[in-house]
Amino acid sequence: MSINLFEYATRNKLRFPSARGELTVEQLWDVPLRSRDEFNLNSIAKTASKAWKDASEENFVETTKTPEHTRRELALELVKYVIEAKLADEAADKKRAENKLEKERLLKILAEKQAGALSELSEKELQARIAALE
Repeated sequence: MSINLFEYATRNKLRFPSARGELTVEQLWDVPLRSRDEFNLNSIAKTASKAWKDASEENFVETTKTPEHTRRELALELVKYVIEAKLADEAADKKRAENKLEKERLLKILAEKQAGALSELSEKELQARIAALE
């Protein structure tokens, strides 16, 4: 049975140390990926990684995980999941903005071509089109 990260986090009341105090799972979504100070997901992930490594004392004989080891490992995985999701959102937003700019450029060129095609019509053709609009 695989563990649902969010179910585990909420049932076990996981908290994530940050520069502004401990955060809940829900609050992780409000933390920026990057910032000028230490309040960002990268810093939180580094802290979670260090805590996990500290709990993962190297042992070549005993390979079972302690509950604390599992707790810290899943906390790190959860922070990494939030980071990946926010990076995917960031990439999608960037792609959407690029597509919008490209569409605007294409529409501008299309309007210019249509105006050029209209300017090539004869006087008689223009009058006929104007009359058809009335």
